[in-house]
Amino acid sequence: MDRPIVFISHISEESAIAVTIKKLIDESFLGMLDVFVSSDNGESLPMGSRWLQRINDALKKCSVELILCSPQSIKRPWINFEAGAGWIRGIPVIPLCHSGMEPGGLPVPLDSLQAAKISDVESLKLILPILASAINARVPDVPLENFIAKVKAFEEKNMFWNIINSELQALDRKFHPLFEMLMNGTAEVMMSEIEIDKLENSIKELISMGYLRIERTGYGELIDNWKQQIEVTPTDNYKKLFSNKECAFFRE
Repeated sequence: MDRPIVFISHISEESAIAVTIKKLIDESFLGMLDVFVSSDNGESLPMGSRWLQRINDALKKCSVELILCSPQSIKRPWINFEAGAGWIRGIPVIPLCHSGMEPGGLPVPLDSLQAAKISDVESLKLILPILASAINARVPDVPLENFIAKVKAFEEKNMFWNIINSELQALDRKFHPLFEMLMNGTAEVMMSEIEIDKLENSIKELISMGYLRIERTGYGELIDNWKQQIEVTPTDNYKKLFSNKECAFFRE
């Protein structure tokens, strides 16, 4: 007899936390539930399998669906599609909020579902009975402290890189010549006060974290309008960001 399937919907960037949840469920329910995680190569998706067909099959057969919701994942249409597939079938569909996403901040249609926060013990305790009912079993009494610690470590790393990548992308998009100049060291550019304000707002976290410094040199001139010279200085830590594979502009 096939085991009931728990489908964990997630984006690829958050596969680590999906696999951590799978491990918690496997250990808590002694393998009586079949937890499907598309990024868990070799288990949910064996080598050589038709991955899209396997995902569709799991969506059609699952008894419970867990949706990993972060400020990034809720923007992906695939997440809403998978949530909708479970809702149409009338099975429990539970958004699991993390990395700054709060249950009260979920967008339509996810806001109509009973959500939980996976870094909160009390929220997790509400999920376990739903999983237990899928196999008509008692709710397991499992320690959650280690799991919570792993989730918070992931959230800290995930939120950090979300901020860094967002501001690097804004810098590249709005001030591309400056972005390229900074790869070679301090950049001197002429900007209007409006442009300087726009730059500072675009990279305020990179500045506050000490990755970049902006200094007005005092020199100015009238071109189309009044512009002044500024120096934008990258620190050694700024350059190290690009050697990390989490960086959107990773360079070996």
